[in-house]
Amino acid sequence: MYIENKLMELLPSAGDVGTLEDFLKTLEGKTIKEILDSVSFMSLYNMNKHGIGGARGSDKDVMDFANALQNFVNRDVMKHKPRDREYDTEEFKKENDYEGYSKARTQKARVSIARNKVKRDALRDGEDRTDELNKLEDEIDKLQDFIDNHQYLRGYRMIDAEYDQAVKDYHNAPIKADYLKDDGSEAYDRLVKAFQALGGDSESIIDV
Repeated sequence: MYIENKLMELLPSAGDVGTLEDFLKTLEGKTIKEILDSVSFMSLYNMNKHGIGGARGSDKDVMDFANALQNFVNRDVMKHKPRDREYDTEEFKKENDYEGYSKARTQKARVSIARNKVKRDALRDGEDRTDELNKLEDEIDKLQDFIDNHQYLRGYRMIDAEYDQAVKDYHNAPIKADYLKDDGSEAYDRLVKAFQALGGDSESIIDV
């Protein structure tokens, strides 16, 4: 019963599909996170039910609709965590000594490779190279400490945390009626087509 209820959360009522617009009104007040979680549950359920290749038949139509709904309601997520981020700009890198940060990471990688080589050689030759390994470990620790406390990485983490919080707020805010209306996007067109495959209709006219 629990599984059936979870599967029906995002589906129109059986035998009374109605219009997409009427269905979307039932989502007012829900959060995007609730919808994303339900779609994830449905995806796992269908994977377990059908195995490799995913849902088939009517289950595929249902899954196609759920995915289209997910993409539509989550369409603005990149406004809150854009692909082009502040810490990737040349201005931010210059102001926060990205060059020094990058050199330290490169040097740490080189020293780590040297340490691993010493370990392999010592094991192969049966030699005690503890002092050499300790010096390399110390250098790695110092470089890691420099990297962890570098102003570029601190700024990077702070900005990323702000993006993550913005996405969390976006996903957990109650969905308003205007957000569920036809916005003329391809995501909405795909949602209409997926809904029609379930036997429903829409007030929107889309190009076929």
